[in-house]
Amino acid sequence: MESNIIILEDENGCEVEFEAIDVFEFNNSTYFALLEVLPEEMENDEVLMMKVRGEDDDMELVMIEDEKELQAAFDEFCRRDDEVITEN
Repeated sequence: MESNIIILEDENGCEVEFEAIDVFEFNNSTYFALLEVLPEEMENDEVLMMKVRGEDDDMELVMIEDEKELQAAFDEFCRRDDEVITEN
């Protein structure tokens, strides 16, 4: 996947850049796995999982409120990541 930057707004109204490291369909929904873009000297391994809500022009990324859904989406992301590592 190419480097894709997404700019989201935090709870204080500040723009934060994220790189979309994976986008996938799971259980009839589309999920994004995001990493916050940090300065070079800082490392980030905290993945933010978000879900697409709506269709076409009304599409938006939203936080996943349900803990079970969040865990299932994260598990699927990890499974997909392991597949890529195994293939290489």
